[in-house]
Amino acid sequence: MRDNHIYASYAIVPPQIDRSKPAHKQSDPTLYAGVVKERDDGIVISGAQQLATGGPISDYIHLSCIHPLQPGDENYANCVAVPVAAEGVKLYPRRSFARAGSAFDFPLSSRFDESDAYVVFDNVFVPWEHVFIYRNIELSRDQWFKTPSHSYGNHQAQVRYVTKLRFMTGLAQRMNEMTGNAGAPPVQVMMGELASLATIYESMLLAHEVAAPIKDGVLWPSVLTLYAAMALQSELNGRMLEIIRELAGSAFITLPSSEADFGNPAIAADLERYMRSGTTDAKSRVALMRMIWDFIGSEFGSRHQQYEKFYGGASFLVKTNVYRNYDFKRATGLVDRALKLPPLE
Repeated sequence: MRDNHIYASYAIVPPQIDRSKPAHKQSDPTLYAGVVKERDDGIVISGAQQLATGGPISDYIHLSCIHPLQPGDENYANCVAVPVAAEGVKLYPRRSFARAGSAFDFPLSSRFDESDAYVVFDNVFVPWEHVFIYRNIELSRDQWFKTPSHSYGNHQAQVRYVTKLRFMTGLAQRMNEMTGNAGAPPVQVMMGELASLATIYESMLLAHEVAAPIKDGVLWPSVLTLYAAMALQSELNGRMLEIIRELAGSAFITLPSSEADFGNPAIAADLERYMRSGTTDAKSRVALMRMIWDFIGSEFGSRHQQYEKFYGGASFLVKTNVYRNYDFKRATGLVDRALKLPPLE
């Protein structure tokens, strides 16, 4: 992939059909993507899998399963690489949030929307050289956690998120400066909270690396620090966006309908007079407010809010990962030592 500039997206979560039943007990054995036939030269896959972000622009789909599988689910315990152009591969992406020709009004969604897609495998042939795990429940599970793949995959997501938080904080500060509120004590308090949370995440990102053990010559980002950050992220991301909403007030809902309004001579003069700020002209102010709205309030922004809450799994799963990796023995050892303190004279 690296040497040939191949872009792959992954589909590793089964459809949300009936989560009360394991894969092999669904009403139809081909609802979840799994092997339906073995041939001398490879296997045949049928069923669906989600959530292939960037699938429509990928070269390959990495199909596997990160959900726990049970005995009987062997047909779904695979790891394969499938060309997007392979016969029988169908992609069903959500409606795009991009707005063609509206870069001013939708500065982020027109440039950076990622297409999330359902992948349907309709008797797709996969040659053996593209099959890495085959009908092996234990290996299917261990590929994520007995290698650094889950740690590295989520570490890069935290690198992305920390950069995103810095951008978020910059948007809020530019808005405050533009409206003349940057020096107001209540605004500084809210910005201090926003900056504190952004700094906590960046510090935890650095801790992933500083506390990372080296196993067999490979650095594994610290899973305890990583999962702790992810557990906080799912709950605090909404608070950070809410701070910006509080700072903005009615600014987002009193903007002109589109950039075209500035080209209408009947209303342009009013826009220039009443929608400017003390430091910028009207069009520059509207451009910044459009960008902030696209970040937190548009379909694009709402998708990102949902993504940050669940990309690493449901909150209870992430917290369970923290529980499994925390050194409770060390913590309870302190309690035991305290209980054994000698009596006071």
